Amino acid sequence: MSRSHSIRMSRMGLITVISVVLGLTGCGAKNKVANENAAIPGRDKELYEQAYQKARKGRYDEARLLYNVVITTYVDSEYLPLAKLAIADSFYLEGGTSNLEQAIGGYKDFSQYFPTHPKVCEVKHKIAHSLMRQMGAYNRDASKAKQAEFQLKAALQSCQTAVNRPAIESDLRDVQQVLGLHELDIARFYINTRQAYKAGESRLRDIVSQYPFFSYYDESLFLLGVSLIEQEQPEEASEYFTKLVRDFPNSEFSNRGREYLEKLGKPLPTPSNDNPAPVRPSFVGKFGLILGYNGLEISRDGVLLSKEGEVKADEASLAKPADVNSATGTRAVRASTKVNLDVQVSAPPPAQSAPAASDQQKQKKSKSDEETKDAKDAKDTKDTKDKKKKGGIRGIFR
Repeated sequence: MSRSHSIRMSRMGLITVISVVLGLTGCGAKNKVANENAAIPGRDKELYEQAYQKARKGRYDEARLLYNVVITTYVDSEYLPLAKLAIADSFYLEGGTSNLEQAIGGYKDFSQYFPTHPKVCEVKHKIAHSLMRQMGAYNRDASKAKQAEFQLKAALQSCQTAVNRPAIESDLRDVQQVLGLHELDIARFYINTRQAYKAGESRLRDIVSQYPFFSYYDESLFLLGVSLIEQEQPEEASEYFTKLVRDFPNSEFSNRGREYLEKLGKPLPTPSNDNPAPVRPSFVGKFGLILGYNGLEISRDGVLLSKEGEVKADEASLAKPADVNSATGTRAVRASTKVNLDVQVSAPPPAQSAPAASDQQKQKKSKSDEETKDAKDAKDTKDTKDKKKKGGIRGIFR
């Protein structure tokens, strides 16, 4: 065998050995890799609380990552619905158009997957709040206002006995006020500027039929009657003038409605009330409306979390379900030093006879012997420590 051939064989052997070693090393490394997100009992609660601490400090991205671990890893956890709701809350608290849209998606998913949850009505209300926060001035795009109105009506229909029903009704009137101003502004333009009475009529009909609490409802009735007169429909116009005079006797448009009824030869109705004229926004208020200040009182708090970063007081029990025993068939066991006063005191056990005199003497003697022994041990220990302090190891043997 030549020298070159032996060198080639030795190189091939060395390469083979290195390959085997690297393969074994790789296999060993794979065995040592641990999945940090593996399901561990009780870990879901820790992750949820860690996420809450991140959220209350305004670190919403980090909080959402931890909430997602709870959702994806612990599919049967009692914290799963709360984690979904907290993610939507984090987007709502963060604000901005993009985040509010993310919040809407999260709230809708929650109401779809957990339709019987006790907070589902508040979640539906919060969807409307997310839309209301994106509403602009009444003389601009009204698409968000219409979506908010639809959501509020749906919430009222599905939450007939909900605690927050009065708040939903109040928000619905506020949103309809903005929508009414939007429609009335367009109707005025068509009637007063373009004399396009048919186009103005359609807008005014929507106001009269859909927004009964609109503060300009009386003006809408008057303009609708005028537009019908201009289209040669006096009979229908007289109905709206009659309603104006009857229901709004103190309105600034009531006298003009009476004039039209007299010209048409219709009887004047008797006023049904003595309510004052509808309240109109002041000049400053009108200017604010144009700029987009609609006067809407929209809560900036989420369903579980508040804007200040704290769990809302009335939601504390939901934020920590393990502490309120919400799991079915389970009960949290806690150590307590409180005395249970509700437990009935049982009868005292019968008194035992006193021990004999000899037994008492034995007990006293054994007790005194133990005390003497303890005192001696304590003294020896103290002497040993003193010797160590004085002379170290040498002091012990003196």
